[in-house]
Amino acid sequence: MFRAVAPRLSICRHTISCQYRPPPRAVHRVRYSQVAEKPRQPPPQTSKRTVQRSRTLPDIMKFLKTNNQRAVPTAKRNEILTNCPHCMLVRKASFGAQVNLDTGAYKCKRCHTSGGWHDYSKTLLQKLSKDMSDQDFAIQSASKVMTNEGQSSAGTRFTRPLEEILGFHEQLANDSDSLNQLSSNLHLTEDTLRKYRVGIADYVNPHAKHNNQDEAQEPTPCLTFPQTTWEFEEGTHNLKVETTRLKVCSKDAPTKAITYDPPVVDESLPSGLFGYHTASLDADKVIITRREVDAMAAYQGTGIPSFALPSHTYQLPESVLPLVERFSRIYLWLDDDVNGQLAAEKFANKLGERRCKLVSTLMGEAEGPTTAYQALLQGKEMGNMLSSARQLKHDQILDFNDLRQEVYREITNPEQSKGVQSTELPVLNDILKGHRPGEFTILTGPTGSGKTTIISQLSLDYCKSGVPTLWGSFEILNKRLARKMLYQFANKDLSKAPEEFDYYADQFEQLPLYFLKFFSSTAITDVLKACEHAVYAYDIQHIILDNLQFMLSQQGRTSRDRWELQDDAIAELRKFATQENVHITLVVHPRKEVGELLDINSVFGSAKVTQEADNVIIIQKGESMGMPRFLDIKKNRFDGTLGSIPYHFMPDALKVRKKRESSEYFTSHDELIYIDSSFLRG
Repeated sequence: MFRAVAPRLSICRHTISCQYRPPPRAVHRVRYSQVAEKPRQPPPQTSKRTVQRSRTLPDIMKFLKTNNQRAVPTAKRNEILTNCPHCMLVRKASFGAQVNLDTGAYKCKRCHTSGGWHDYSKTLLQKLSKDMSDQDFAIQSASKVMTNEGQSSAGTRFTRPLEEILGFHEQLANDSDSLNQLSSNLHLTEDTLRKYRVGIADYVNPHAKHNNQDEAQEPTPCLTFPQTTWEFEEGTHNLKVETTRLKVCSKDAPTKAITYDPPVVDESLPSGLFGYHTASLDADKVIITRREVDAMAAYQGTGIPSFALPSHTYQLPESVLPLVERFSRIYLWLDDDVNGQLAAEKFANKLGERRCKLVSTLMGEAEGPTTAYQALLQGKEMGNMLSSARQLKHDQILDFNDLRQEVYREITNPEQSKGVQSTELPVLNDILKGHRPGEFTILTGPTGSGKTTIISQLSLDYCKSGVPTLWGSFEILNKRLARKMLYQFANKDLSKAPEEFDYYADQFEQLPLYFLKFFSSTAITDVLKACEHAVYAYDIQHIILDNLQFMLSQQGRTSRDRWELQDDAIAELRKFATQENVHITLVVHPRKEVGELLDINSVFGSAKVTQEADNVIIIQKGESMGMPRFLDIKKNRFDGTLGSIPYHFMPDALKVRKKRESSEYFTSHDELIYIDSSFLRG
């Protein structure tokens, strides 16, 4: 057998060695007929035309657009930035891939992978197909929940023809009287207003229209602030400025938005930033501010292109991150107070600490301007503020010098250090002092006591104050939760006034409110993975999980497994709240204790549940003891104040209010003392 096989192997080796010839460079990319006709053609000339037909500029742009991959221009005419499919394995969106529009070759400046267009397109399609099957980040915005349980309203554009929208800034520029008056009122030069394409247009104030339903509201002149981006003209290297959205403000109050056009952001369409077109393609540094007037003031005072955040909240959405990817230096010039500087630090972590600097308008002083616009009005030297901007250090290594300014800021802004104040239940501020990031709150109460109703009311209250909120309801479908919250938002039963639905729904969609699509039993790792993405993409500051038992149901085989599973989940949530600096509110069912008031030991699970919590709130059903229902604050780690709030339920608005006849309540650092005059008299 061996002798029969050995000669055949020898012949094969001889045949291969005789036929082998070193291939000419890049021949594997060229058709055989071309090699035969032009065997001495230099590789650089053949590689551009014969790599693949799909490497032409129109086909590259068409492929990216078809797969919802944004192409961002750079300083090089034939190069764009887009998602790197290799970085996407770590982060869902990473604009590090530099793609050559002439050859299709790409190189990532982050993970340093490189290759041809075939490698890029193949890897990207594999990644996208995996994302579609994984359902990794199951998050819905409020607008998607309102539009038939997550069906996208793709295609929603401006309420007026695009030609009319683009002409708003020309109307102001051509009206010398209005331009001069606006320049005088805002203390901004006419050149600055023209450069930022500030416009004037007639819009109806939707709030005034709703408050005066019997009177036809006439449109009034308003200021328009366009959010812009750079886009390629189809099939060419030429760029054009594209307006993606308008922020419409009153002429008397240019910092307060009346409406947006289009009203709802369509995530399938390109996003823009106010002032983005002012940065040339070769600009390497930029300033980001909170408001449009701050951006124009920063530009006027420093000469550096300045952008404004897309909305009034401290959110830098993931959709706009590609726009600032090309800048090597980013100055974050937000409000010089507790909330503004916390947001600046979060943005720096998102954009990259090495290229970001935080600007302090106060520059260590106790009093003075807190925004760039105020600094301009007061005649401050804004260049000095930029030169003294600080850079973040490693977040795990600090000394007192790093904390000194933060401590001083909390001392000089005691109200802000307490957190966001509740407007729905002001008496809650007397006990908990406010809603603060980085804390972990446990809410519990008997079945049917209104846990979901109360926490949805409070979360909506904070959300209306500008706190980006993520709701995870494992017990109630999102559309039913959204209906409850819409009733609370409108302060009425909309089924009795359906003609008002559109007005309140339009306002509700403007809130920075998002929903997890998970339902019933879900692994804590999947929940936290989605929460991590939400914090990164939407700058979430408040996460509500309702409730612990439904989320962990059917995940443990024995009672011991379920016990340990719950402890592990609590530990992970506590860790997440601290590391991500977000407030997590967890709804937990109590043990069944019929006829008795609940205490801190009544919370279902081990002592770890309440030990890890910063705040413990219990809803007490006191009817069986001749007492009204009340919120019982059993733990407050911020300053130790405890107390109770008797309340009554308003069925039409699905809200609770403090009982008016209950005029007395006590707070104590040591124990709860509850007195309700309504049942003491009886």
